[in-house]
Amino acid sequence: MRICCGNQRGFKFHVVDNLKQEVMMITREFKCCAGCCWCAGCCMCCAFEVRVEAPPGNLIGTIKQKGSFWKANYDILDETENVILKIEGPCCIWDGACCPCDNEFKLLTADGMTQIGSLTKEYAGFVKELVTLSDRFSISFPIDLSVKAKGTLIGALLLIDFMFFERQSDS
Repeated sequence: MRICCGNQRGFKFHVVDNLKQEVMMITREFKCCAGCCWCAGCCMCCAFEVRVEAPPGNLIGTIKQKGSFWKANYDILDETENVILKIEGPCCIWDGACCPCDNEFKLLTADGMTQIGSLTKEYAGFVKELVTLSDRFSISFPIDLSVKAKGTLIGALLLIDFMFFERQSDS
């Protein structure tokens, strides 16, 4: 799936603690037509969805892609499918050695009116961006945000990485 589908592939991340006990699982099912920003709103079968479980088997949150012609948009839902946060991407996402800027995705309240944090892909510098595939991300959020919401934001960051910053191999 990695070779044929690239960044559109499904994934499953197992997060373990220092004792090698699995504490969180982040999954995205493969969808053959998913990821298109403009059709994800009118056809939910085309929207990406990431589930976060902690511990595995116990859903703590879901990230759902929302349709937009202009910017990347996501809803962060709690375990009962209520929208608790929103993420709004920049209108233009540039990546690579010649694009010396950070890409900030705004973390918004559930009503979408107030920015309370961000998920950011940080520019690493010309040489590092040119010769490596490694990326550096940061998440900022209010200190009193629930642990479940924080865990779900890690899943959102992985979805954003796959959708916008995962590069196809040249081979």
